[in-house]
Amino acid sequence: MKANVMTKTLSLAVLGLAGMSFAGGAMAQGCTATWGANQTPPGVWSTALQTQAAASIVTPGLAGTNCAIQVALNQNSSASAKAGAVDQTPNAEQRYRARFVLSTAIALTQLNRSALIFNVVGPTAAPGGTQNALQIFMIGTGSARGLRFLVGDTAAAGQYRQVDVALPNQAGENRVEIDLTFGASNGQLRYWVSNQSTATTDGAPTGTVTGLANNAWGGVDQAVLGLAGANNQWRTNFTATDFIKFDEFDSRRQSFIGQ
Repeated sequence: MKANVMTKTLSLAVLGLAGMSFAGGAMAQGCTATWGANQTPPGVWSTALQTQAAASIVTPGLAGTNCAIQVALNQNSSASAKAGAVDQTPNAEQRYRARFVLSTAIALTQLNRSALIFNVVGPTAAPGGTQNALQIFMIGTGSARGLRFLVGDTAAAGQYRQVDVALPNQAGENRVEIDLTFGASNGQLRYWVSNQSTATTDGAPTGTVTGLANNAWGGVDQAVLGLAGANNQWRTNFTATDFIKFDEFDSRRQSFIGQ
């Protein structure tokens, strides 16, 4: 049973089991909060980000909640354009589990368009690299909307291993969950990408990436949910009304999250 019900902000729910959730303390402050550049959102989010972008709270939310956030980047913005929320409650976590729900009407059929939607950051950078231990991008697959996972592995070419997954609900809500563990050669990423209405179980992930050499990142210190890191084709062709919606964010150390 889920207990200790909280929200990070904007109905991005943190439904944490006592003692296992990274977030703590702050209760939901409803759907009346405003969203502005670099303000601190309500709940336990550390800060909001908004540069050359649009971000707002919309009702109703996803997954049956009261509200969600929607974010978009300005057309022809710079590579630093971003809009999202930062969670700094993790502390060099050697195992990190997170889940969120997303939906977008953006027509993504082109292979050359991508933008970062979720970034898991470690306390240290891999030698010659960055602190990004795991990144999830929204991409065009050539025929549909999809996600690209780049998970850190210092033994791999370019220090990352890549997995592409088509969104199962192309026109509606999808749930994304990750379970990331760290090790010298036995790190692992399990991921679930499902229609929001579909039940998932811990033992049946969409996919698993094993044998990761990812201990150079030192675990997880921060997570960023939103929209950033868009390539030039995304920023040229999409406008500040081409939104992605996010809701129901939850992060934990151990327990499966699911619906």
